[in-house]
Amino acid sequence: MSDQDANALNDGLGIQALIAMAESRGLHASLHEAEQAWSSVTVSANSSRLAASWAFLYKGYTAAFSPVRLLSNSQLPAWIIGDTCVGLLRKVASGDEPAQVEWLDGSVIPDDFELELALVPVAPLMDADEAFLPQEEKGPATKAILEGLKAHKGIFWRIGVASTFVNLIAVLSSLFVMQVYDRVVPNFAYATLWFLASGVGLAYLIDLMFKFARLKMMDASSKQLDEAISLYIFEKLLSLKLDRRPSRLGSLVAQVRDYESIKAFFSSTTLFALVDLPFIFLFIAVIYLIAGPVAIVLAVFALVCLLIGVISYKPTARLQQQNNDAIVRRQGMLYEAVAGGEVIKSQGGEGKFADAWLVATRETSDRAEALSGVTGTVQIVTSFFQQVSYVCMIIVGVYVIETGELTMGGLIACSILGGRALATIANISSVLLRWHHAKYSLAILNQLLSAESDDSPARQSNVKTEPLGLSMHDVVYAYPGSQLPELVVPGLEIPAGSRIAVLGRNGSGKSTLLKLLAAVATPSKGDVRVAHLDYQECRPSWLREVIGYLPQEPRLFSGSLLDNLTLGMSTPSEEVIFAALEKTGLADAVNAHPMGLQLQISEGGMGMSGGQRQLVGLTRMLLQQPKIWLLDEPTASLDSRVERKIAEAIQALPSDVTVIFTTHSQSWLRYAKRVMLLDEGQIKRDVSIEEFQKITEQAQRAKPKSNVVNVGGV
Repeated sequence: MSDQDANALNDGLGIQALIAMAESRGLHASLHEAEQAWSSVTVSANSSRLAASWAFLYKGYTAAFSPVRLLSNSQLPAWIIGDTCVGLLRKVASGDEPAQVEWLDGSVIPDDFELELALVPVAPLMDADEAFLPQEEKGPATKAILEGLKAHKGIFWRIGVASTFVNLIAVLSSLFVMQVYDRVVPNFAYATLWFLASGVGLAYLIDLMFKFARLKMMDASSKQLDEAISLYIFEKLLSLKLDRRPSRLGSLVAQVRDYESIKAFFSSTTLFALVDLPFIFLFIAVIYLIAGPVAIVLAVFALVCLLIGVISYKPTARLQQQNNDAIVRRQGMLYEAVAGGEVIKSQGGEGKFADAWLVATRETSDRAEALSGVTGTVQIVTSFFQQVSYVCMIIVGVYVIETGELTMGGLIACSILGGRALATIANISSVLLRWHHAKYSLAILNQLLSAESDDSPARQSNVKTEPLGLSMHDVVYAYPGSQLPELVVPGLEIPAGSRIAVLGRNGSGKSTLLKLLAAVATPSKGDVRVAHLDYQECRPSWLREVIGYLPQEPRLFSGSLLDNLTLGMSTPSEEVIFAALEKTGLADAVNAHPMGLQLQISEGGMGMSGGQRQLVGLTRMLLQQPKIWLLDEPTASLDSRVERKIAEAIQALPSDVTVIFTTHSQSWLRYAKRVMLLDEGQIKRDVSIEEFQKITEQAQRAKPKSNVVNVGGV
């Protein structure tokens, strides 16, 4: 095989390779899913990008290179990758029969191409070292950090080698001083002095290079670790089931902030201190060889520092938890106040929130002060014992000199080396304190990221054939912590192509029903199915492709209008985008604005009306072209003219597209063929539009004085 990493593959060829491999392994990937996976990976190396895209598409899967001659047919198909070609290895060579490679369309195969390496997809398996480890003993964040450290173990080995030389040169410095005082000064041996000085000077230059190299490697490794782990945490957070997240978003953000404590632990300062700790034994050993009993002072000081760290563990852990809880509450209050600023101002609630903020700030300050008091005490006590230990070293050294077992030069050398050892030993307490903070933060992240997630290797099913009917079986849904169910659906069948209006009073469960059908909420009991496949077995990316969901209050994000319209999809052409804008009535507004599609949207869509946000959401769905439309009050904030345009766009959808919408508007019933009436979390009626109209007419005759049709509570 040629150098597969020399150039980036053509996008079309890479996407085609993903689809072909998925089809061959019975997994199936749609064009949209493959495009999304390919575009989500930014590395340029062919093999790395293909492997990373495969892992993105199928969670838990990996891909690894293997020599073609070592492969068996049971491991196939595998990718054969070149600079300008990709193929699927279907059969390995056997006897006189050559290997069979199916080259993908668009591949340009060099004349001298050789089958040497193949990229083999690997199904998710449990690591050997995890086979006997209970799952709960390793949280998601812990696993991510361990994997990151494992990936950088080569760099850490090099850092360890550099640290070894740095500490050996520190020993050399003390030996230089000893030789000067014991041999050079008594005899004024200048030749020896300059010879020793030149050697030490060369050693210092080497020491300087090693320190710079160590710093550069450590910073680069820390940066890569930070990027990889923070990306993992962010992606894991996004994959959490929406109804299983903490109810207070401000608290959620504050909990994610705890990663900063872990990041601080892996900073170069802490890691240098950690790497240097084993060399304490080297310093003590050298001092023991020079001065014997003086080394005992250092050993005792090391034990004292360790004891200080152990004693401070419990109060530090307790105060750290209290401080973190106070910060979480304060952050949650800040988020609430900023997000609800309009209501606070209109109701004159600034004073109440200011008082609550002052209380929260005082609580946070008190907790932080208590924690700072403990950590400060540890540092002060450690510094005190460090100074006492240095004095004790000198005192013991004087007595050893009296016995004739130590020279003056040896004592000075021990004081220099002892100072270095004492500084390293003093770091024991600070490293333990940082570890306490990082460990507590890691526990919080593990708890947060261990919540139910959409990101499961078992969820790989999807359906290639139409139609995509929906069904619900023995479904019960209750919010976390609630004793009463929000929705109960014993059974529900929705054939493909249905047009259903969902009616009911406020709080009857209409929105919850749509969220369950949209897979943004998970039943507490029972299952929701598409084409007879349980949602929990389906690949999330496929579900999001075939199911479009418009909530009552569509969320927009900071960025351009184009970014918001094409969120989660490959950017369509301007012709396609403007065709969708015409259908929703946004085209005139976009054309009238000087920035057009590059119009900048504020965070949350601030500055746009509710109706405009709904139109952006509806346009987004038209571009997405899902097979199932779920619309929660789609025209609640729209005027009658725009409402008619939206209705026309929905009516023009293909007959095999399912449309389910909630509404309080009588005019929208004309677009439905079936009506569901919800009340108190149950489907009270599920009838055709004709039968519903008869029921409505009977209700009108029973109440002749009323001219209003109550479509929400019939």
